Amino acid sequence: MPNRTTVETYTVRNRRQNYDPAPNQTEPRRFTSASLKAAPAPRPAKPPAPFGDLSQASIDDLCGLARHAWPNQGRSLVEKRTAGIRMLFGHLESLAGQTWQEHWEASGFNAENALSVNVLGRPGAGYDGSNMVSALKMAFAARIIQPSLSGFRANKFSDYAEPFRKIQQDHRLDEFFKTVDAQERLTTMHRQRAKFDLTCALTTQGLDLEGLTPSALLHYSLENKRLGLTPGATKRTTRFAALGAWEILHRMGHFPPGTAPTLRTFIYDGQRSVEELVDRYNIKNAAVRQLLIDYLARRKADTDYITLEGLARQLASLFWAVIEELNPEQKDLNLSQELYDQWRAEIQYWRKNGKTDRTRLRKDAASVLLAVRCLYVDLHSWAVAEPERWARWVAPCPILPRDLKGLGKRRREINRRMADRTRARQPLLPVLVRHVEDRYEHLADLLEAARPVPLGKPFEHQGVATAAQIPARTAAGPRPWPSRPSGSSTTAPAR
Repeated sequence: MPNRTTVETYTVRNRRQNYDPAPNQTEPRRFTSASLKAAPAPRPAKPPAPFGDLSQASIDDLCGLARHAWPNQGRSLVEKRTAGIRMLFGHLESLAGQTWQEHWEASGFNAENALSVNVLGRPGAGYDGSNMVSALKMAFAARIIQPSLSGFRANKFSDYAEPFRKIQQDHRLDEFFKTVDAQERLTTMHRQRAKFDLTCALTTQGLDLEGLTPSALLHYSLENKRLGLTPGATKRTTRFAALGAWEILHRMGHFPPGTAPTLRTFIYDGQRSVEELVDRYNIKNAAVRQLLIDYLARRKADTDYITLEGLARQLASLFWAVIEELNPEQKDLNLSQELYDQWRAEIQYWRKNGKTDRTRLRKDAASVLLAVRCLYVDLHSWAVAEPERWARWVAPCPILPRDLKGLGKRRREINRRMADRTRARQPLLPVLVRHVEDRYEHLADLLEAARPVPLGKPFEHQGVATAAQIPARTAAGPRPWPSRPSGSSTTAPAR
């Protein structure tokens, strides 16, 4: 059972924020609504096929392709790829379908969270798996099979971008690779990542470079994030694929005039609609879902977005989603006393991802009660003027005035604790400012020392040996930044 030593208390509060554009502001803000919508490119009338239509080619024909697809490849590699073709396509041939694409989709290797084809290898013969991955790389690059993003990324190709480019016979793709290689301030890793992202997007969407639209590349980036495939991304950090590829394509003039120079412009969608605010909480009852949407749409006119978002969370997540968990058969707002008491007990604890955490006590549960009571009272009053719209939802409010007794006192207590935290931290503000200023000056000096140094070359700053490199891309282009050897520190020196 939770007790005072195991239960932490948390308070939910909404702060109103002003997102009106500042005077003379020309740069797009984070919350600017983007007109570009992510969507895969439509399949072209004539899909790219560098070696012609091989959708029903025999396995012997595919083995022959392996020998001359890439000139100057070693004999050993050809033999391994040929062996992989016979094993992989021999397995696919036994599955339902008329074309290799249909066989591939029936195999299960194209689904989300799919396994690599190397699982088809014989036990103890590790080279079988690598041979089949090599054969699959040829099938993707030669456009014999169009994989899904999950099906593609489930297989680890040691090098895909350059072999793909060589057999496409696409002068625009050749130009992209040359443009990437000409970016001397980009590290090898960033160049490879830009090439891989573009070729992966073209492969999984069945396009040549001419058919790649901004919407299609945005779709590729967001799908990578949704599936957890973006390199370097973790649960605590957010990274997006194709950032470098987007900027190179924009620099080449590939995108239509007016397209933003960076992909991040379109990642933040701005404020959600009322429907999106409600649908975040997976309300199962369609009628109640529509009621909450209509109610919030009515309230939207007299409140700001932050308050509306909090109200949607209280009514959809903390009220009705909990009611559906307790009684899935509940169809209206007429709650029994037993169900109401169960709900009151549930909302005393914090909820995360739709689950109750009984180690975290909610200190301001009265705010949820107040929001729900307002819903019932508003429906009562609105039903008088618009009975055809609201009367069916009128029900006795289970939250009695005595349930909210002492609400003002609890609100004052919350404000007092907030003020106490401010007073406790205020004396530390000069220390924080001094630390930030010292660190800024130290890093600014370090950056100035690194600017004239060629990338990868070592230099010394304040007695610390380091090397200059580029950690990330920015809208203004790459910036040189010193990298620290392991065990060193960039902490500002004490003054």
